Amino acid sequence: MPFEERTSTTRPRVAVGSTNQAKIDAIREGFTQSLGPVLVEGVAIAGAPEQPRGDGETRRGAEYRAAAVREALPQADYWVGLEGGVETVDGAIMVMAWVVIATTDRIGRSRSSTYQLPPSAAAVLAAGGSLGDVSAAVGGDDWRTCGLVAWLSSGLITRGSLYVQPVTLALLPFLSPWSEVRENLASHFDVSR
Repeated sequence: MPFEERTSTTRPRVAVGSTNQAKIDAIREGFTQSLGPVLVEGVAIAGAPEQPRGDGETRRGAEYRAAAVREALPQADYWVGLEGGVETVDGAIMVMAWVVIATTDRIGRSRSSTYQLPPSAAAVLAAGGSLGDVSAAVGGDDWRTCGLVAWLSSGLITRGSLYVQPVTLALLPFLSPWSEVRENLASHFDVSR
């Protein structure tokens, strides 16, 4: 149900630039832990990269998703882009994600924890495949929800749980301690900026 049809609540409205349930659930959990109950609506975003490669491309993908969902659902209180990607570090292919959260006057960003792919999975990506291809081959039908990380960690970490922390960290600029830092530091340092 679109936000404009929900009139009986004052819960913040969070628009997500994805319809992936693992991303939506992680965003809901991160927001709920930080701000209390929220309404979350996911929107399919065209034009986002299929398999972002590199830190910069992944971050730009999250920024693109946040901007695109803002255009799609301008009545939301928060617009969120979450983009997973891969990068090469010292010859190893690593998996990570970026989260971008925007309001009309602020933006918060954070990056997830990073994990290394096994050489056989890295070879698929090096040959032009995607993390989705690898995840589907290894994890079967559950890969969109659980992700390859769940299979590799024997269920200790899921795709969703990997995303909750960076969602929470990207929300820091929207929480009261963020603004209190300046006040607390002013008596010790020049914080005129």
